Amino acid sequence: MLSLQNLTELFAKQHTWQDRYRQLIMLAKQLPDFPEQQKIAQNQVNGCENQVWLTYQKQADNTYIFSGDSEGRIVKGLLAILIMIANNKTAQEITAIDFSSLLSQLKISDELSQSRLQGLAKLIERIKSVA
Repeated sequence: MLSLQNLTELFAKQHTWQDRYRQLIMLAKQLPDFPEQQKIAQNQVNGCENQVWLTYQKQADNTYIFSGDSEGRIVKGLLAILIMIANNKTAQEITAIDFSSLLSQLKISDELSQSRLQGLAKLIERIKSVA
């Protein structure tokens, strides 16, 4: 998984939406396999265009590790970015993250449809609710 710095550098090299779109799909492929038995209603994030599941584990050092999956490639790529940003952070660090600003800096959120932006907001809300 990439760090925020690596993500920023990676997306800075992408000059068109098509390039960023392809990069999102590549990031989606980097998410670890999500167990089928975890694809239950309790782990589902409602309000997204595609079905999305998100789980987390609190580590001994009070940081969180998130994992997830989606049926949609773009949504899965967006989920991968959110997970990369939130993983290995404490609750306090997670609540301080301005996910929307970071996605804007990556020039991703500007190109998304309104319904996809709403789903993205639900994913961010779910991550922050853990903290």
